[in-house]
Amino acid sequence: MQQQSVTLEVLQFALLLEYLEADFYARGMAAPGLIPTADRAVFGLIAEHEAVHVSTLRALITASGNTPIVKPTFDFTARGALAGFNFGPAQYETFKALAMAFEDTGVRAYKGQAARLIPDKAALTAALSIHSVEARHAAQVRRMRGKKGWVVGNSREDLPAFTQGIYDGEDNLTQGGVNITTLPMAAMFGGSAAATEAFDEPLTLQQVTAIVGPFIV
Repeated sequence: MQQQSVTLEVLQFALLLEYLEADFYARGMAAPGLIPTADRAVFGLIAEHEAVHVSTLRALITASGNTPIVKPTFDFTARGALAGFNFGPAQYETFKALAMAFEDTGVRAYKGQAARLIPDKAALTAALSIHSVEARHAAQVRRMRGKKGWVVGNSREDLPAFTQGIYDGEDNLTQGGVNITTLPMAAMFGGSAAATEAFDEPLTLQQVTAIVGPFIV
């Protein structure tokens, strides 16, 4: 596949994720009584970031002479896996749980595609710039849910079982061919838990497609 086609595939893929997140946060901010006043500033800013990510990716795709994918219709019940979720005023905890799932997915998804963009410096720079902000979102949302700001092993924490694919593979202990737990004093510095917390693993396009598929009508 020629690099131009690879870049387009990655950008369209990223745009789908950003459409999902932007739509989710826009609905959340518009829902009466859902987000407490104390948290609206945070989620409002995240919503603005996601909207900018959408416009940026659309502009990059258009500038390359191509047409951005059309925003699909999203089902935030995940085809019934979260039956009854409708951004209602008593559903803030579910809203935050979904936000954590989407942000954790985004971090790994961008990482998984970065290597494919290396020959295209402009697209790579844009993707990495978005990736780092998605990581900040993920840490913030996880903290708002009373969790660590990073993933521990392959734990989905208290998220529903259907989200496990977001975290599969995060218990990898080997980086650069080295098992981190075999390094000197590894046990002193947290052992296997710290070894998994210190690195995020990439997700492939196919893995992310399977994760987000249930949210697309």
